[in-house]
Amino acid sequence: MLAGPNLAKSAREALSWSAGSQLLRDVLQFAAMLVMVRLLTPEDYGTAALAQSVLGILAITSFGNFAAHAFQFRDPFEIDWQAHFTAAVFINVTLFLMTIIVAWALSSTQRYAGAALPLAALSTTFLVEIPATLRNRMLETQHDWVRFRLLLILGTMLALGAGLAVGLLGGGVWALVVQPPLFGLPAAIDLIWRAQWRPDWSWSWARYRDTATFGFNRMGAAAAIRGRQTVEQTLMAGKYDFAALGVFTRAMGLATLVAGRLGSVAMQALYPVVTRAEIRSAKFQRMAGLVLQGVCWTTIPAAAFFAFNARDTVSLLYGQQWLSVTPLLPLAVIGVALNGVAATLSSLLLANNEIRFCLLIDVTGALVAIILAFLLIPINIVTYLAALAGLGLLTVIFFLSALVMTNGLGLKSVVTAVFPSLVACIFAVLIIQIGRYLVNDSYPAIVQLLTFGIGFAGMYLAVLRLGFPSATRALLEVVPAGHSMIRWLRFSNLHYSSKVP
Repeated sequence: MLAGPNLAKSAREALSWSAGSQLLRDVLQFAAMLVMVRLLTPEDYGTAALAQSVLGILAITSFGNFAAHAFQFRDPFEIDWQAHFTAAVFINVTLFLMTIIVAWALSSTQRYAGAALPLAALSTTFLVEIPATLRNRMLETQHDWVRFRLLLILGTMLALGAGLAVGLLGGGVWALVVQPPLFGLPAAIDLIWRAQWRPDWSWSWARYRDTATFGFNRMGAAAAIRGRQTVEQTLMAGKYDFAALGVFTRAMGLATLVAGRLGSVAMQALYPVVTRAEIRSAKFQRMAGLVLQGVCWTTIPAAAFFAFNARDTVSLLYGQQWLSVTPLLPLAVIGVALNGVAATLSSLLLANNEIRFCLLIDVTGALVAIILAFLLIPINIVTYLAALAGLGLLTVIFFLSALVMTNGLGLKSVVTAVFPSLVACIFAVLIIQIGRYLVNDSYPAIVQLLTFGIGFAGMYLAVLRLGFPSATRALLEVVPAGHSMIRWLRFSNLHYSSKVP
């Protein structure tokens, strides 16, 4: 069992491999997206989004929610993988058959028939998920970051390659549909071929009771979140059309790419490490505070920069034919960024074994979002996005309060995570606004983004370095390549150490 320095080392390795592999995957997905948005229509994206949202609703009871219980064990040798696999076969094969039935039902409707066949094809994702998820959770609990990340990269390359091939051949929506089932295929093959793992089909309720309790709680949260997404997308497709839904999903997708994934990526990498620290301990609070600080100090500036550079971002990444995304992007970025921070806090609360607290906040937030969807989507999408941003802020506040009350996070850590970043962003945004006043908008989008990006990043780092040196060094000492940054930012005059205990 990892402890002390080994746990800190594992955390840095997890972040290093997560950052490297995620950067590569993002580059691949970004490149594929640049091609896809020029091959596919908004109707294609809207159709795929509707099919995937229905699949997501069914997936709330999938094996993935139960498999995550493996991380709750402070000792990984206590995990019963055989019981996990037996339950997974029963659960996911049932979901596969249910998806086929739902697709058949959609085919009999006039408005949603276009999503029926894509949904039927997506049902195979449940079958691939059984061995793929089992293998991924095994590698994560063993802290085998190299193999885990390599399998994710292979899955990404396989899925994107197939999608691009279908898109170039004129496959339309099928270029998006073919990707999810292929993503988990390398991990599934690795379980059978390299690990040579074989099921013995053993299972008992006594051994699986705690996992089932955990899974049912996570299902409740997933049901609320997926239900919200399905209601949201169904209302848009019904009130407007698939093209409007496609524009909305592209706005949310771009917002997630530039500002919403930092928290989820960090927690996916660090969750198996954080859960090795005893709940409510000083070590747990220390790790939770640093994780939140890292997420906020990257998410907040990313959201601010792209919210103030929406038109150039859309023009560069999507092209002129998608400029209708521009008015949606600022609010989408803010809402997605807040949800990313909330997701980080939710994971930390879950790691602190406050499962019911997580469920309560997740379900309440999703139910409020559903009400907002019914009330505001018929008015206009911009109003709806503004309301979602406000809801995201409230959700962050509730999660922070719950973590502080349950001794999962110190109040000082909350201030350190939020306040310096907000102050630095204010000065950095002023630099952008002054630049826009002095320079006209006749330059190409890429030139303006690079110029303003360098100015923004320079001012942001300068304010953190000069205004909050201790907090900045505390974070740099525990991140990959942080010591190089410490030397580069000339912290040698500060005698501060913040090793993870």
